Amino acid sequence: MPRKTADYPDWVMKHKKKGTYINKVGDKYYLYAAHSVRDKNTGKIRRVSDGYIGRITKEDGLIPSKSRIKTAPVAMEIGLSRTIISVSENILMSMHRSFPKHGNYVFSRAVLLYIYGSYSDELYEQSYLSLFFAGSDPPGQVTKTQLSEIERCSLMIADVMRKTYGDDLDALVKLFTNIRLIRIEENYYLSGMTNEILKLSEKYSITWKDSLWQK
Repeated sequence: MPRKTADYPDWVMKHKKKGTYINKVGDKYYLYAAHSVRDKNTGKIRRVSDGYIGRITKEDGLIPSKSRIKTAPVAMEIGLSRTIISVSENILMSMHRSFPKHGNYVFSRAVLLYIYGSYSDELYEQSYLSLFFAGSDPPGQVTKTQLSEIERCSLMIADVMRKTYGDDLDALVKLFTNIRLIRIEENYYLSGMTNEILKLSEKYSITWKDSLWQK
């Protein structure tokens, strides 16, 4: 019976990030980039390799391949943030009216506050929000008014999410937070969807089609 990835040594597992998988051959460990797709014929999720990243050893750690992949894959949260944006258009417009120059900043931080209970530049960079609002200029110094509005905006987002998804909200938040956008070099790939995610998406007509990752 093949060994489960979770049973691999800690010195191997520390190199496994979202959007990657480990393959053991003999007593050697290899790291690959990958994304998941749904087979149109069987409906099953299958893993698609995006290339070899490198070999992992206990002594030297990750030894990068000399392949064309020069940087490690990056996984960004997208499922919940993109869903929030889709139902919060009026809130975003309101932030633009209140803060013509920095409405995107206030709104995006409010989304992070709703998802994580806090917000930071690091969380923003690890989120689809940084792509959706690419080019937005952050304020040089955040004012008390903006800080207060971030909290108020987060409550508005919570309210519209409850009204939109009702009894399904808790399940949606739990499941959609796991949807990732994987960046490998200049290409983007959407992570695979579980049956539960697909059912909720269909129920609320949530589409995941986007030219960013479907080329």
